[in-house]
Amino acid sequence: MKNLIRTLIYSTIITFVLFAASACGTSNNEEQVLVNPPVEVEVEQPTENVSEEEPGTSVTDDTYEPMILDDFKLLTLDGEETSLYAYEGKTILLNFWATWCGYCVQEMPVLDAFNERDDLVVLAISVGEDEDTVREYIEENGYSFEVFLDESGELGGTFGVTGLPTTLFLGPDFEYFYSYPGMLTEESLTEILSVIEGIRSERN
Repeated sequence: MKNLIRTLIYSTIITFVLFAASACGTSNNEEQVLVNPPVEVEVEQPTENVSEEEPGTSVTDDTYEPMILDDFKLLTLDGEETSLYAYEGKTILLNFWATWCGYCVQEMPVLDAFNERDDLVVLAISVGEDEDTVREYIEENGYSFEVFLDESGELGGTFGVTGLPTTLFLGPDFEYFYSYPGMLTEESLTEILSVIEGIRSERN
């Protein structure tokens, strides 16, 4: 049953991917940045058969293994180093963005509002821009989420980021759930977080 539910859940999430791809403006160079060659991350799909005698139930759930990200360094605007694992215990949104990206600018207020939640943290990683440019933009707009620099684009490339904005969704224990390539809205962000919470609750 768990695998069947997970299949349906991931199908729901994939709908958002298709929507984002059509809305992300890939034909406009001003709205997209190319970074290092992408490393594709695949969601493991259930392989078990469903019993004909009991429709909607799966034989076993033993094959599912969550994808836990290894720790990696993050560089703050002050030039200090921290890491992903410093944010254990909250749902993590790794948001790759740039000040010149129109869709990034539009989704920033939504991310800032969600960052106020006690169970969630937004880690906004600026790609390809220097500290002065990023700091000026953040201070001018008064955003409170955590901001980091990826001037070379190496970190974005590690996660297969080929366009901005792109947001990775991680669980409190750094489990990778989903990558959203495009502008998040309040509605889409709410729905994705709800689906992820459903997946986590189903396991418990």
